[in-house]
Amino acid sequence: MPDIDVVVNRMLARFDVSRSAEVNRALASATDDPHSWLVPAAGLLRAAWNGDGLGAAAAVAALMGLALDTAPHHHPERGRWALHLWLAEHTLSALYGDYRLSQEVRHRLAAQTQNRAADDPVAVAATYPDLPLPRHFEAPAPIEREAERLVARLPQDDLARATLLIRLAQAAYQRYESGNTAQLTDAWERARAALSAVTPDHIEAAAVGRMAAYAGVAWFRLHLQDRSAVETAVRAGRLAVDAVQRTRGHGAPYDRYEAATAHFVLAIALMSAATDHPDLATVDEAIAHLEAFRTDGPPDDRGMYSVNMASMLSARGFLAWSPEDVMRSDELWAALERELPAGHPLLPHIALKREGAAKVARLMRTFPFNASGLIGDLKPLFGGVLTELPPLQLDAPLTPPGYVSPGSGGQPGTEWDADSQGVPFSAMTAPVAEPVWPPGPDTLPAPGPHPAPEPVSPLYGTAPPPLADLPPDAAAVWRSMVADDGSPLDPRLLVLAEKELRARLAQPDQDDGRGWMASVLVHVMAIGSTLTNDAAQLERAVRCGDEMLADLPRASPHYIDLLCTVENYRHMYGVMCRHSATVERAVGALLWAREQLPMGSIAWLGGSITYAHALSDLSGLLRDPVRSAEAVRVTQDALRRLEALPEQAAVLGTEPFQGRLRPAFDQVHRAVLATDAYVRADNDAFDSAQAQWDPAAEQLLPPTARFENARSALLRALENRAWAQAADAAAVALDVLPLLTSRALGRDDRQDALRAAMQGRPYLMATSRQGAAGLPDQITGTSLGRTGCAVAIAAGRPEQALTLLEQGRAVLMAQDLEARTDVSDLAEARPEMAARFTALSERMLRAERGGTGEESARVREQHTVAEEWRRLLTDIRAQPGFERFLLPPTVRQLRDEATQGPIVMINVDPLRCDALVVTTDGIRHVPLDVTEGNVADRAQEFLAAVALDSDSPHEQEQAREVIFRTLEWLWDTVAEPVLDAAGLTAPLPHNTPRQAIPRLWWSASGPLAHLPLHAAGYQRKGHLAQRRSVLDRVASSYTPGIRALRHARQAAAPAGTGGSYLAVAQPTGAGGSRGASAREVASVARVLAALRVLDGTDATPARVLAELPAAAVVHFACHGVSDAENPAASRLSLAGGPLSVAEISRQRLPHAQLALLLACHTARTNRLPDEAIHLASAFQVAGFPQVIGAMWEAADLASGKLTEQFYRAVRGYGSGLDVRQASRALHVIVHGLRTRYAKSPAVWAPYMHTGC
Repeated sequence: MPDIDVVVNRMLARFDVSRSAEVNRALASATDDPHSWLVPAAGLLRAAWNGDGLGAAAAVAALMGLALDTAPHHHPERGRWALHLWLAEHTLSALYGDYRLSQEVRHRLAAQTQNRAADDPVAVAATYPDLPLPRHFEAPAPIEREAERLVARLPQDDLARATLLIRLAQAAYQRYESGNTAQLTDAWERARAALSAVTPDHIEAAAVGRMAAYAGVAWFRLHLQDRSAVETAVRAGRLAVDAVQRTRGHGAPYDRYEAATAHFVLAIALMSAATDHPDLATVDEAIAHLEAFRTDGPPDDRGMYSVNMASMLSARGFLAWSPEDVMRSDELWAALERELPAGHPLLPHIALKREGAAKVARLMRTFPFNASGLIGDLKPLFGGVLTELPPLQLDAPLTPPGYVSPGSGGQPGTEWDADSQGVPFSAMTAPVAEPVWPPGPDTLPAPGPHPAPEPVSPLYGTAPPPLADLPPDAAAVWRSMVADDGSPLDPRLLVLAEKELRARLAQPDQDDGRGWMASVLVHVMAIGSTLTNDAAQLERAVRCGDEMLADLPRASPHYIDLLCTVENYRHMYGVMCRHSATVERAVGALLWAREQLPMGSIAWLGGSITYAHALSDLSGLLRDPVRSAEAVRVTQDALRRLEALPEQAAVLGTEPFQGRLRPAFDQVHRAVLATDAYVRADNDAFDSAQAQWDPAAEQLLPPTARFENARSALLRALENRAWAQAADAAAVALDVLPLLTSRALGRDDRQDALRAAMQGRPYLMATSRQGAAGLPDQITGTSLGRTGCAVAIAAGRPEQALTLLEQGRAVLMAQDLEARTDVSDLAEARPEMAARFTALSERMLRAERGGTGEESARVREQHTVAEEWRRLLTDIRAQPGFERFLLPPTVRQLRDEATQGPIVMINVDPLRCDALVVTTDGIRHVPLDVTEGNVADRAQEFLAAVALDSDSPHEQEQAREVIFRTLEWLWDTVAEPVLDAAGLTAPLPHNTPRQAIPRLWWSASGPLAHLPLHAAGYQRKGHLAQRRSVLDRVASSYTPGIRALRHARQAAAPAGTGGSYLAVAQPTGAGGSRGASAREVASVARVLAALRVLDGTDATPARVLAELPAAAVVHFACHGVSDAENPAASRLSLAGGPLSVAEISRQRLPHAQLALLLACHTARTNRLPDEAIHLASAFQVAGFPQVIGAMWEAADLASGKLTEQFYRAVRGYGSGLDVRQASRALHVIVHGLRTRYAKSPAVWAPYMHTGC
């Protein structure tokens, strides 16, 4: 069992909070049994609800996640853990406005549905709280009945009972509103049960209060004799109002819409109470809450305020004998009758109310004194005003009570991110103050008498952009922004372009093009913020634009271009920081700009879409259906007018620009429709907007947009448990992924782009490089490839799962290997193309190495080479027989690589964990009974044990015990099921000839990549005779992916191929003594007389790189360092400096056959484990088809013995080596080391073979 304190501390570190006294008390009461964690979890949730801080809720998420990861699959409390995990995330998002765990928790909850029936209580617990309300007229789903059964099983004091009960009540009430009157009984009973289960501090108190008030009023109207119903409704309404106020100040922005709903339900409950016992205090209170509803609520487009306020004014007019109130009520009703369309359902009610009020008015004229004391006799008149209320509706403009918005982590109070169509905003690590902006053009006086110049192009609407005037680096950035050819956004170019543009704008002769140049500068600065998710950088871009606008006359060419650019990014900043005033400021300026442009022109269309986008986001922030409807209207009008452009555009030669308008407009249109559906709480419309994603129609969008749209679709499908749709979305995203990591980028930028793409940005302000330090748990977390594989398996598609996992593994390595591909077949068919391929690959390597020239020229050369490379691959693929040249291999090609033995691809994802055993006969799916969190915790514990540096016998014994337990666990949960599926079901006979030992290749993902699968088994001295281990069944090798294995086999040379033998030694002993390195090199020299040795000061990085091209076998006896933050900086320690992964991988080594790297953890990486960015893989990229390395620091004595035995084992005829049997030779040697060091598994287990 992992240390609870460690797990909780890791979680709190992610939130940058310390442990509170409440967290300390809770953890002190937790035992090693996860069953005992529910009580402290409940206490911590209540602490979080009462102001202890988000750390308490984060601690609950850590505890419940750990319980789900480590407890048995059928543990009886698993459902309750899932519910409490949901409550923890809901607390973080709804109460504290922090969404950094939302997707992770949804992913983990989805995992609880795997390998379970739909009616399994655990699957119900993990699914039901997030289900949207049923559609009108929809029959009860089976899960609803199972949720009722789950509630019955929960203890009465379980905090999750209220969560389930209120959603059951909402579902029944929705059906009641659809005309099924019998459902009101269920709704009322469930709402009362929820009300009795909830406390005022409960996170669901507002939702329960609203629903119970709605149901109580509806019940009372049908059962007027049931006074308790209206009393309960009033009590529930007060609970809702108080609960909304309690949530203020915890971190989540004040949700005016939710507050308005609470005030409204209390008002109608008080109105119902007044029908039986009318008194002035009740009516006054109802009026006060209606006024609060009008203040915080949406525009009164449905008359919700007016019709009810008119009733209350009539009542108060009668009770206070106030003709003024009665007159005002009649004015409100009259206005509603004029404004509502014919046939509106409120009109009959209004007529009845006006008639009752007229009777009151006549009574007042008859009795000039206050006759309200005669209320008992006059009650029939009064009842006409109050009892004929309009029907309660849970649709627009009010949010249904407790409605859960469709979207990852969306809850009442969640702002809507329309760009990602349902993914809520990530929380800032600290609140950002609302900035002060200069006034917009819509608030300033009109310009002087000088009219704006006539546009050069009536079609474009403004002066066409002077693209030819852009400086070269800025022009390159602009092309990357608008191109669909895969040109990446290069951070290096952004820096260079900003310098160029600032220098150009500083020149005095830039008046005509100043607006356009300034617009591009703002784009360049703002785009940099999208790469880092840095709100401060985006604000700097907007401030820069404001300064440029202030100096630019409105009549200047491109003033409108600059204005729209600045306001669009201002709007994005406001959305990012949830500043509605900032977004509203941008909306006003964008509307002004749109009105200045010729209607129907390209500029007008672009301005319309930009305005609609900002307006839509503002409506989402404010939950304003009027604004969202206007955004839909503007967008649809722009789309209609766009259809008239193509024929005219051809005349002006603007086809490329025109061709991109439609997919870009469609993207905004989908987002606008989704936001409108969210604001109106219309699930049908929301689903329709989501279903409009069409990846085929997005081919003209930039790769980043296509990738993000696909990833958003994957997340939505994952949350909806639509596994097939999720797999298809993952496939689209992975197809686009290589464009985001183009060889045009620098190595570090490629790595950063891959990290952001594969793992997403976990929360705002987590930049690609600096933010990595904010994630202390370095070996957990999912990736796109792993998630794609997991959902494909859930969809029953093992072949697609294999291809997705392969595409998502070792992406950078696969790209690096492309330039080293064997082109002998191409040379036979098209020698000129093969020659171009070879020359261009050499040029690409030179460009990546850089040089001493100007940085701008070096970067442009790299981009030029990358573009030529892309075109060359297109030309080659057009040749018969080469259609799939350097494309991801097909399933058939992947299976063909298993001719020498099974290849085991292991996927470890929060959703599920599986092995895919690839053989020539097919793909065998092996579900694994482990979880991603469980594997990560085991890996953390194991790595700490093998890295122990202590002289304490007790600590050493504890570390050995951890290692033994981990190897046994690996055997039981992973290795044995896989070997059985691969047909390797029994130990090998003793004295099996080396060449007859079967082989198997492991390709592990995620945290499992840190564990020695080759050493899995019962390895204690007393268990060795049982032969229950991988070593007793098969010789293991590793490969980052099947493509890498395929390349290694192409590079492997036959026995006896030329090449020298090289050994590199550096002192490894204490105090700079030569230590074991000297003994290792001496043992190699005893076998290889022709060994070339670089030792001590001779072993510099430059000398080593100069010697490597001639070497067939190279042996490094020196220290290796694994860089956790930047895997590409992992290095070998040599004289005069380090030799890094990046430097090694850029080499082209024609004679390379085998590298031995027995230095410290030369085959391990912490960041991006799926990328296998470490020293061993770097030597593979450089050309070594086989690498023998160590997963952790190897013992000097064992390494020395292994070295001498290995070289003797592979020594061939004469003085050469036959490395074809390297993996089997290592297997035999490690088998012997295990016997020799049976009590010390850390000594014999680190050695591993990678490659063919």
